[in-house]
Amino acid sequence: MKLQAVSNRKLYIQIADQIRDQILLGAVEAGQQLPSERDLATSLNVSRPTVREALIALEVAGFVEVRVGVGAFVRDQGKAGAALPDENHSPLEIMKVRRLLEPEAAVLASQHISAEGKARLNLSIERLGADKAKGLWSTESDRMMHMTIADASGNSVLREMLDLLWNSRSEVVDTRFHEHLGAMAEVREQIFIDHSKVVEAIVHGDADAARDAMADHLDFVTAAMMKAWD
Repeated sequence: MKLQAVSNRKLYIQIADQIRDQILLGAVEAGQQLPSERDLATSLNVSRPTVREALIALEVAGFVEVRVGVGAFVRDQGKAGAALPDENHSPLEIMKVRRLLEPEAAVLASQHISAEGKARLNLSIERLGADKAKGLWSTESDRMMHMTIADASGNSVLREMLDLLWNSRSEVVDTRFHEHLGAMAEVREQIFIDHSKVVEAIVHGDADAARDAMADHLDFVTAAMMKAWD
């Protein structure tokens, strides 16, 4: 029997492989813009967000430069990496699981959080606000708030699952994805507003408001990740 090997690599990495091969074959020269996300998605019969993940993987490897609001441009291949990131987590899949778990973690935190936990939440907001005023984005302050909520949930299994998801955020494609989001002032502003609402609800012990605020926050981030960038 002649069998073909089955790839267990994520779809966005497989797409990045194809685009990389076309770049290396000279189908697009250095400095030229790749086809739009819409055109690439149509050609490959995949979603635009999946194409975006592929383009960011190519950016991390040095094959393209992603300019949010403009498109992706091929870089001088002397600056390209030897290989694409070998990661099995999709940033968008991570967000979907967070959307399932974190609103309920917020509910539990509103019921169980300690005075120390409340102080830590307020500190995370202060730090985010200070960074925002400087036009910066702090991944550490972001994680500080979310993991303080996970700690305050009182459920060790839930806490471990959320810690795993946040550790996945440190993978290079996910990190670059959020760097692009954090570079947009309107995104930073809305995330700060969202975080403030989540913290206020938890500190005041309002479980319903905590659930809704966290859900709204994660829905906003997901929408920002899926919004057209070119």
